[in-house]
Amino acid sequence: MDKLPKEVSTTILLTVYRNGKLTMSELYEKTKFSTITILNHVNALIKAGLLEEEREGTFPKRRVIKVSNEGRRVASLLNLADSFTVGTIELVEMGAKAGRMASYRESIATLSNANVTRDFALAELHLKELESLSGGLLLIGKGLPEELKEDAEALRTWNTKLDGYCREGQKLLAMKDIRGSAAVVSKALSEFSGSSVLMKKVLDFLRERRQEEFARYVEFLSPK
Repeated sequence: MDKLPKEVSTTILLTVYRNGKLTMSELYEKTKFSTITILNHVNALIKAGLLEEEREGTFPKRRVIKVSNEGRRVASLLNLADSFTVGTIELVEMGAKAGRMASYRESIATLSNANVTRDFALAELHLKELESLSGGLLLIGKGLPEELKEDAEALRTWNTKLDGYCREGQKLLAMKDIRGSAAVVSKALSEFSGSSVLMKKVLDFLRERRQEEFARYVEFLSPK
């Protein structure tokens, strides 16, 4: 397995994530980086939207650092590296798939293309979510230990099945058959609800192993 590099930015992000909130001096004590190194990298992480800062109201007004919502998502995936059997590239891909669903929802509210109808945009969104679900199941299957070999194979089977539905829906949408595409997504999700027992078994196993970040991702993809 390719381990995540212990780079300065990664270390700082994970240190803040694991401790909740830290002052700059506390961050220095925990990482042992020089003050100028911490300052430069914290500022860069804030600019990237992964960290946030707040100033205490009482004197001395210390600079308190915490992770942003996006930083929490990224750090939770990075935090899997020591126990997760999937490599760095796939962890990044997992994070992208999870985040992509939220970004598509946000984009719906700001659509300005006059040639794109609301129904078409929603149909496209649902296909993207189905694509994310399919890819996520494949990643989970790759990450499970040998004890859950049969369950991992079942997840790969679901990946293949949902991927087929996704391609079918995309073809229909390309032909402007919005209702047909929506019907395919609905059928796929209805069938996927049958995986609830499998997903719960995987979820319970991960929580018993205290692999909480991995468990949250499984819960995120489980049938609702």
